[in-house]
Amino acid sequence: MRRSSAFAGGASCLLGLVLSIVVPGGCSSSADDAGPGAAGAASGGGGRVDSAGSAGSAGKGDAATGGSSAAIGGDASGGDDGVSGGGSRAQGGTAGGGPPRVSDKCETDSDCRQVTGSCFVCEAAGAAKDCIDKGAPSCDNGALEPCEVCELGDSKSCLELGLPGEFSGGSARCLATCDGWDTSGCSVCGNGEREAGEACDGTDPPPPHTCADEDLVDNPDVALPCTSACRFDTTLCGGCSKDAANCLDDSDCAAEDCNDAECKSGTTCELDCSGTSTLCHNAHCNHGASCHFVCNDEGSCAGAVCDSGASCELDCAGGSCEDVTCRTGAVCDFACDGEGSQCSGAASCGSGKTCTFDCSDGGDCHALAVQCLSGSTCHFLCGGAGSVCPKADCQSESDCTFACPGGDCNEPTCAEGACSGDEP
Repeated sequence: MRRSSAFAGGASCLLGLVLSIVVPGGCSSSADDAGPGAAGAASGGGGRVDSAGSAGSAGKGDAATGGSSAAIGGDASGGDDGVSGGGSRAQGGTAGGGPPRVSDKCETDSDCRQVTGSCFVCEAAGAAKDCIDKGAPSCDNGALEPCEVCELGDSKSCLELGLPGEFSGGSARCLATCDGWDTSGCSVCGNGEREAGEACDGTDPPPPHTCADEDLVDNPDVALPCTSACRFDTTLCGGCSKDAANCLDDSDCAAEDCNDAECKSGTTCELDCSGTSTLCHNAHCNHGASCHFVCNDEGSCAGAVCDSGASCELDCAGGSCEDVTCRTGAVCDFACDGEGSQCSGAASCGSGKTCTFDCSDGGDCHALAVQCLSGSTCHFLCGGAGSVCPKADCQSESDCTFACPGGDCNEPTCAEGACSGDEP
């Protein structure tokens, strides 16, 4: 007949408590009575001891025949019956009762809380990482130290600072504390005043500014508008911008050849950035062009721009399309479906246009902001576990439909009567 050591231990303890009323000394372990192999069961619980005194199958926190038990959980090594095993593991510890495993207290410097007069950095301290105080940095010694991003007298282009597009030009200087940049000298596009690094800003300089003014021979008399990046839109002259690194004239590109490429106005292009570790950045689909961005199978398209009047199909299934810009008047369809797919940026679906955003089956579009303007039709497909729709703004007289069974519609903003489906 077999009996559970847990039951036996409980009964013995109860008996011990009763006896302690008469005989001082507390509750003894049942291991004394169970025979060889029971020490682990007494400490960890859950083991089984047979009538002959040999260890049965090892349970949670159990050790067979002479092994050391765990404080919380663990598995005995050895045979199925646990007889020939070693010691079980303590939570965070090692087999055989060794010292506990030490966990890192930080991963990067950003995990460390800074205190005035000190500089804490994350680095190895014995067996694990910890935040170590390196003392206050010396800001004027000409050498970058922990917690410093620059030295006195350093300068940096504003185009390298802030969020993408936040600054349009100018130069920043190092702060007196050496922990950041003074951006007061940076140009900000959109304030109506042409500043350093800007070709134009609104109506400064006064129009017209033509292709001929840009020394371009095509369409010399065409007046050029100022773009949202405070540059003259020279794509209206010859179909690609004046300084285009690669003008695709009804042609295709692949991998790094797509970097900074432009699809010429009125033409059709395929930009193939698919496949593991393939990254394409800053490709541009110009006015009236039709572009197919292939960024699937762990490929990546970053910073793609679909201009007004252009039609863009972005296939990001199993890959990523990050920081995409679809301007007003463009038609953009996103296929960001499947686990691991990620899409972000900003898209605008204009009047009379129909745009589809497929983020189903685990696709993540939470960082894609979509404006569905009056007169537009937007379809959001976000069904399946882990699927997240774009952040939608469905304006008055737009038509937005949501299909999010098992997914997340991402709390769209809906004008009265604009939304229907799973998120009316």
